[in-house]
Amino acid sequence: MFSILTILLMFYFCKNNIITLLISIEMLLLTVTLKFIYLGGYLNDISPTMFALLIIILAGAESAIGLSLLVSYYKLRGRITHIL
Repeated sequence: MFSILTILLMFYFCKNNIITLLISIEMLLLTVTLKFIYLGGYLNDISPTMFALLIIILAGAESAIGLSLLVSYYKLRGRITHIL
């Protein structure tokens, strides 16, 4: 799991492409969610699983907002390269 987080953090800090940045943020959130679900199963507790569900809901909202900003930027400029 640590190697997956390291690779995803590397993609996050590269910031060459906005699409790569959004995908790496989503993968980081899903990795943390997977750890919470595993913790809930290991401890036989529902609280980490409910927290993981909240993370999934927030990640979906973040994706929708990020993609809508990308579409509006594309309509305004005509390209999405070199945003950052």
